[in-house]
Amino acid sequence: MVDVGIGENVRIWGTGRAAIVRRFFAFPLAVLLLPTVAAPHRTVEWTMVNVNAGEAQADAHLIRMPDGGYQMVDAGDNESRLVPYLRERGVKRIERVFISHLHTDHYGGLPAILEGGIEIGEVYVNYPERSVCDGESPWGCNFAHIEQTTALLRSKGVAVIEVKPGQVLYAKDGVRLSVLYAYSGIDSPVGRTDVNDTSVIMALEYGKTRVLFTGDLNSALGTYLAAHAADVKADILKVPHHGTEGVAPNEFFERVGASVAMVPAPRGLWLSDRSERIRRHFEQKGTRTFVNGLCGHATVLIREDDFTVDCR
Repeated sequence: MVDVGIGENVRIWGTGRAAIVRRFFAFPLAVLLLPTVAAPHRTVEWTMVNVNAGEAQADAHLIRMPDGGYQMVDAGDNESRLVPYLRERGVKRIERVFISHLHTDHYGGLPAILEGGIEIGEVYVNYPERSVCDGESPWGCNFAHIEQTTALLRSKGVAVIEVKPGQVLYAKDGVRLSVLYAYSGIDSPVGRTDVNDTSVIMALEYGKTRVLFTGDLNSALGTYLAAHAADVKADILKVPHHGTEGVAPNEFFERVGASVAMVPAPRGLWLSDRSERIRRHFEQKGTRTFVNGLCGHATVLIREDDFTVDCR
């Protein structure tokens, strides 16, 4: 089942885990009434930017805080989509960028953001153990490129800060963004892992709504968290690993218990056999699923008492 198709605007009204769904198919006025650019006062606006390049996946999540400042989770490497989107939004400065893990489809757009004239204050990263990264060379992790990118950031005056478990990354105006889990690839409760399982697991909380950002959480660590984590409950889940093969098991999704799933994946990947398990799971559970490769930029507007989702 695919919840959102091309040419269909969907918005969800939700409070906690209970949501009322309304669909708009052919009502232009309804589209005009759905805010996607300027968030009203006292809201958190999170856009899962569609930075997929053809059938190549990438992650980039722009978050506008109540004070009007911008934070970002991941910075996918498709600069031809990411930078124009930021310019269209009028973004001139991003206070902090939080990189979930060091694969280029999650951090590779950082140089382009700077080259595009957009300031970055700080970048938070979770460095994998060098041997874990080198084990994926040349197809996955590239430590030399990580060092090159880090050096470029510092040369531009951007502070590069290492993420630590339990760290509060943002706390202002009732909004809290914190690190739940972060491992180096050799220090995890399941032993040595791949770079995907070094993904920083973060919780964004505002009012009655809790969001779980999971990077590319994979099967090994995802299985452990499904059995042992008591703090991953959320209303909205940023689905890990683009919703495809190797991703955390269904038991992890059950543990989270989200009513809304946000999937950064190109159309072909999400509709392929590689994503069939996750598609079927969300369909069977009635989880409303938004895929940016199908419907474009997906925006979650979080208020103190509820949230809405608009994908177009």
